[in-house]
Amino acid sequence: MILSILQLYLGVVEIDVFKLLERVYVNENGYLDTEGNYCHHIPRTFTEEERQQLSMADLQPNQFITMSHDEAITVLRNMAASIDLRKAADAFVASMTSFDLSWQTVLPAVALGLTIPEHSGDWMGGGSCKVCFYNQSAVDRTQLAYFRHTQGASWGTNHPIEGILALQQIENNALLGNWPQPMARDIWVFYRILDLLRELPSTARYSKARSVIKNEKLLSNNKVYRSETLIEALAFVGVLETPEYPGVLTQFTTAVHRDQRPNTRVEVPAPLTWWTGGHGINEELVKKLFGHLVRPEAEPLQSTLPKTAKRKSNSNRTKNKSIVGPAAAGDVYAVRYREDLWGAVYCHEVQTDSRGITRGRIEYLDILLPAMPTTEQLRGRGYRDRSDGQRYQCWYSGLEKTSGVKKIATAIPAPFHNQSKPERIPFSKAADIKHLAHWNFTKLE
Repeated sequence: MILSILQLYLGVVEIDVFKLLERVYVNENGYLDTEGNYCHHIPRTFTEEERQQLSMADLQPNQFITMSHDEAITVLRNMAASIDLRKAADAFVASMTSFDLSWQTVLPAVALGLTIPEHSGDWMGGGSCKVCFYNQSAVDRTQLAYFRHTQGASWGTNHPIEGILALQQIENNALLGNWPQPMARDIWVFYRILDLLRELPSTARYSKARSVIKNEKLLSNNKVYRSETLIEALAFVGVLETPEYPGVLTQFTTAVHRDQRPNTRVEVPAPLTWWTGGHGINEELVKKLFGHLVRPEAEPLQSTLPKTAKRKSNSNRTKNKSIVGPAAAGDVYAVRYREDLWGAVYCHEVQTDSRGITRGRIEYLDILLPAMPTTEQLRGRGYRDRSDGQRYQCWYSGLEKTSGVKKIATAIPAPFHNQSKPERIPFSKAADIKHLAHWNFTKLE
């Protein structure tokens, strides 16, 4: 089992377990269990084979772990001390295009473990340690593995246990005999990104750096968050830093210090939140970490490792066709609350305002099914009121172009209701239909 996990992260094999986790780790599947853990519902549409794939990869959802503050610090320090920093840098560069994005997380996690001091928990608001961001809440190790694979994130800046999990995925790497070695294009892409950062105007901040990297289309996953997690990692270790806010390989700074931001609208932590193009790059650290990697003189073609064919999912999910056309009175729309849970809403009337925005007056029908409702299943269905017994309607825009909202019937007579039309009817977007349904269906299960 350990071997298959390592092969997955090394890029030796390609299986669809992360596609399965993509179906699990979506907002509509989230819920709190009796212990307060933020769990994710596994859709009932998963086949037995798909569940076995997750089990074989040891990536079953909702695997919560806890660790005391002192134990977490000790484990992270010991794990980091056993990993060569240059090998971690190799893995970082290899994640540019050739290997799994999760390898980007190793270098920051090692850097944190090598520099974090022994200390006792010193708590700030929210129950986090002022020194290291440790929080005693349980974390789902599978969800964090999914985030590392898709975003290169969750590698230890906010919680030392995240750093431990990032390193645990490769602690038995001796079974495969080597670490990922960056290919020629990985090295070229990495140095090209450094050039882009050097060329930024002196006033440019992280958002500009992120956009410039994305626009070059250099990385294997050309998403905004991919560019952002890359420069966050570079800043965390100290390649992008400021004198007041150094990276950890320059000088360890406390969680309180790293959590300082110019204003509440800025999400990224220090040093990146304070860095500008005028601060430049820590060339000495670049040489120390990556100087052994010789930059190709010309841009190499993209090369990839041999991969096995991807196994197709045997999911029994169906893709029913919806009725095309603008909203009209008497329409019924199916609403996907989760992959395995559907409902429906009724459109009483349609109006277009002076700005040209068309809205339908919508009311929930009393129906919950594991698949998209059929016209036959709508027969005899009344409305579903709010939990306080009050009738609820809302004017929704975008009914014909919202994902998870599909017209399935037209010209349906309005069901009877013993209450009159609500006096106050709010306005919203069709994307909110599934979120507001919690007021009508107290448990969407």
